[in-house]
Amino acid sequence: MRSQLESVINELKRLKQEGVEGIYISDSTISDLKSVVAASDGVASDESIPAAVAIKPVEPEPIRKSKPKGESLEDLVKSGPIEAAKAKAQLALNQYGKPLTTIPTEVPVVQLPDGDKQVQWDALREQVINDPVCLEHLNPGAQVVFGVGSLDADIFFCGEAPGGDEEKQGEPFFGKAGDLLAKIITAMGLSREQVYIGNIMNWRPEMPTSVGNRPPTSEEMAYCLPYLRAQIELVQPKVIVALGMTAVTGLLGPDPKRRMGAIRGQFFEFDETPLLVTYHPSYLLRYATMKTKRLVWEDMLLVMDKVGLAISEKQRGFFQ
Repeated sequence: MRSQLESVINELKRLKQEGVEGIYISDSTISDLKSVVAASDGVASDESIPAAVAIKPVEPEPIRKSKPKGESLEDLVKSGPIEAAKAKAQLALNQYGKPLTTIPTEVPVVQLPDGDKQVQWDALREQVINDPVCLEHLNPGAQVVFGVGSLDADIFFCGEAPGGDEEKQGEPFFGKAGDLLAKIITAMGLSREQVYIGNIMNWRPEMPTSVGNRPPTSEEMAYCLPYLRAQIELVQPKVIVALGMTAVTGLLGPDPKRRMGAIRGQFFEFDETPLLVTYHPSYLLRYATMKTKRLVWEDMLLVMDKVGLAISEKQRGFFQ
């Protein structure tokens, strides 16, 4: 339960790092979270839920009636406030009664056959789309999502986790965020087919309903990381572009002091490959201003320079 609460807290921190100034959480939800923390640590205080973003209470929305296996929510509510809070948190973070903590601690071992890049990529894709853990955590009607693009690409765009459109298509960055990424790539003088695009996660993190997304947990990202690392080793790009804070965390590891505003536009390293951090296209869709567009474009100019792409004066002047 504690790891699940930490994933909620990490999402609040991520939103703050990306510039979100406020979200809406009902009084009852805040009370439930505090009760669960009190049950876990014996402490209930305002510090239990860090002020990652401003919290503005509103009337709670109706929730879908459901119950954990073996016990009804009504029975747990009657047994006391702490048990009720645990039940609500379980329902909020589970899907179809399946705990999110069932991710194995043993990560997959990638063994590629002899052959050229295409032969090895085909074998890797086959392993990923048939991975039993990936398949177990798919939403109904969804597909395992694997990377796409040129195996000789100089630029490897790495996203976070699949959304609704991506899990239906089985392809990363398919939908509105993907359309925007394609426009950015085109403005760089390239096509989507000339770069490689992958995600930290190979499945869409489960939610109690089909609406909404959540960032993957550290366990989920750790399980999928060998598959992402294998794709990077196959492609051997000159630059990895980490799109969004979740991608940064998955690639570089967690750091509570890390802030997107401070690290955006900077180069790091992942397995000796230069890694540049920038905003996720979905962030631009939500908070599009000329300033944020220009910041992302400046990051792309750095990438273009790093891989030796010619930059025209027109390109240098975009979004000014």
